[in-house]
Amino acid sequence: MKASEDSRSLRFFETVLELKEMHSGLGLTLLSVAVLTVPIPAQPVPETFTLNVPDGPISSKSGSSISLLCQVSPTFNIEPFEVKWYRFDEVNKPTLWYKDHKIQEAIMDPRFKGRVSLTGGLERGIASLRLERVTLEDSGEFVCYINNNNWYEKTCVVLAVSVIGSQPVISVAEARGGGQVNVTCSSEGWSPQPKVTWRNKEGTEITNGQEVQNTTDSQGLVSVSSWLLFSPSESDWLSCIVFLSDEWKTEGRILPVLPGGDYKKGFTVNQVLLVVLPVLFLVIIICALCFIIVFKRKGQIDQGLNVAETKRLIKENPVQSPANQTTSDNKDKLEENPVQSPANLTTTDNKDKPEENPVQSPANLTTIDNEDKPEENPVQSPANLTTTDNKDKPEGNTVQTPANPTTADNQVDLQGPENPVQSPANLTTTDNEDKLEDLLLGKKVKEEHITTDAKTASLAIRLSQKGKRVQYVKAKDKPDLQQSIHVLGNKGFDSGQHYWKVKIQDDDRKEEKLAWYLGVTKENAQCPLTPQNGFWVLFYEKEVGLHVYVDSVKTPTRQTTPTTVCVFLDCDKHTLSFYDADSGSLLYTFNDVKTTDTLYPVFSPGKRDPQPLKIY
Repeated sequence: MKASEDSRSLRFFETVLELKEMHSGLGLTLLSVAVLTVPIPAQPVPETFTLNVPDGPISSKSGSSISLLCQVSPTFNIEPFEVKWYRFDEVNKPTLWYKDHKIQEAIMDPRFKGRVSLTGGLERGIASLRLERVTLEDSGEFVCYINNNNWYEKTCVVLAVSVIGSQPVISVAEARGGGQVNVTCSSEGWSPQPKVTWRNKEGTEITNGQEVQNTTDSQGLVSVSSWLLFSPSESDWLSCIVFLSDEWKTEGRILPVLPGGDYKKGFTVNQVLLVVLPVLFLVIIICALCFIIVFKRKGQIDQGLNVAETKRLIKENPVQSPANQTTSDNKDKLEENPVQSPANLTTTDNKDKPEENPVQSPANLTTIDNEDKPEENPVQSPANLTTTDNKDKPEGNTVQTPANPTTADNQVDLQGPENPVQSPANLTTTDNEDKLEDLLLGKKVKEEHITTDAKTASLAIRLSQKGKRVQYVKAKDKPDLQQSIHVLGNKGFDSGQHYWKVKIQDDDRKEEKLAWYLGVTKENAQCPLTPQNGFWVLFYEKEVGLHVYVDSVKTPTRQTTPTTVCVFLDCDKHTLSFYDADSGSLLYTFNDVKTTDTLYPVFSPGKRDPQPLKIY
C-alpha cells in the first residue's frame, strides 16, 4: 500500500505541466523548491512491513486484564509512526490513538479512557494494546493500524470475554415411585454458554437421565439448569460442576436424601437422631433424679447421727443456766462444742478446749441457735454484735465478724486451699486475650501465624516485614485503576476453627486509619466484594463506620473504631466472626459462610491513606 506516495507523484506531475507554460528559469527554481520540500525520514526504515497478531481469539475472564499483541515485521523502531487501535466498526472512535510521540486522548472512545495503554515497547516494534478491567461488552474485533505516511498496515485481533457464573444451587425433590429422588442444579450469569457435569463420590461422571436447559437474559448472560433422577443408595453425595474450561468452573455438592425418606440403606441420619436424642435426654433426667435422691438420703442419715450424738453429750454434760438466762435449744447441735462468748467481751480462741466441756454463758445472754451450722466448730459472736453470714464459705472453720469492727484480722483465715481469697467487687479483668478466647469457643484455639502471598497482591500494595506489613502505595503520575486493593494470606482453610489478629492503628501513631477491610475469600472470587461473589469481609470507612454487605446491600454494624481486630473462622459451623481484640466485644458474625472451596484470609489497607496494617 503506497497511497501517500501515489498522491505525491500525482501532485509532482501536475507541477511539471504547469512549469511548461512558465519561463524556463523560473520553472527550474520552483522545481528545486518542490523537491527540497519533500520530507526525508529521520532514520532508514523498511519500505514495507507487515503486522503479526495472534492467529485465533484471545480469551479473558471478566474483571481481569489482557494484552492484545500487535508487532511489525521486520522489527524496527516505530516511535515516530502513527498507531491506532479501534473497534472493527468504529474507526472514528478509536480505542487508543498514538501520534506525534503522545497519546491523543481528545477523540478516544470514552468507554476505554483510563483502561487502555500501549505495552511491549514501540522502540522494539511492538504496539500491543493493554486493556484493564475487561467487561463482557469488550468482546469482539479490535483493529491494529500503523502508518508512517509512506506505508500503512492494519489487521484484526479477536477478544473473547468469559463471565463466570454463580455457585450452583442444588435441591432435592421426591420422585414418583422407584425409590429415586429428583436432583436439580441451577447457576446463572455465564458467558458463553457453560457445560454441566454430574459426578458421584468416586468422581465417576453420571450421564443417565440427565437433562439441561439454558436461558439468556437481556444482557446476554446465560442461566443453566440441569436435573436427573438418582437413587440415594448409589453414593453418599452428588457433585454438580458448571464450567467453561478446567480453570473456569464452579461446583456444588449435596447429600441427595429427603428428610424422613425410607430408602434401601435403612434409616436416615434424621430418623436416627429423632429416636436417639429423646432417649438420651430421658436417661440424663433419670440419672439426675437418682443423684438428688441419694444425696438427700445421705444428708438425712448424717443429720440423724449428729442428733443422737448431741443428745448423748447433753446427758453427760448438761448446761446449767444462771438466773434470768434464756436457754437455747441445743438438741440439734453438732459434734463439736461451740464456744459461747460473754456479753460485751472479745471472743477468745477456744479451738483447743475439750469436746465434752462447753463453756457456760453468764446471765442476761441469749444463746445463738446453731441448728443449721456446719460440722466444724463455729465461733459465736458476743452480744450486741452482728453475725456475718458465712453460709457460702468453704468447708474450713467459719469466722463470724462482730458489728462495726474492721475484719482485716480475719483475712488470713480466708486464705489457703480450704478458703480461697475472693476478689473484690468491680474488679476489671485485664487479660482480654483469654476473655476473647472464651467468647469464641469456651476453649483454647490455636492462633494462626499468617503472612501474605505476594503473588496475589494488588499493584498498589507494598509488603514488608516478611509479609506481615501491608501498605497502600499509589504510583506517581499514574491514576489508581484498581477498584479493590487487597492481598490474600499464605494459608487456606476448609475445616476446623482458626483465628488471627490484625493491628489497625498503632498506639503511638496520631494519624487515624481512614479505611480498611478484612475477612476471607475464595481463591478465584470476583468483584464486587459481596458474599454472593465469594467475599465475606468487614469494611471500615471514617464517614460510614463499620459495615458489611448483606444480600448486596451495605449494612452498618456496631459503631466502634477498634485498634486491633480478631478474625475467627469456624469452617465446621460455616461462621465468620470479627472481634475487638482490645475489649473482647463482638463486632459482627456471618452465619452462612458455606462453600466447598478453600477460604483464604484477605487484607486491605484501603486507598485513602498510607497507614499500614500489621498481621500478628
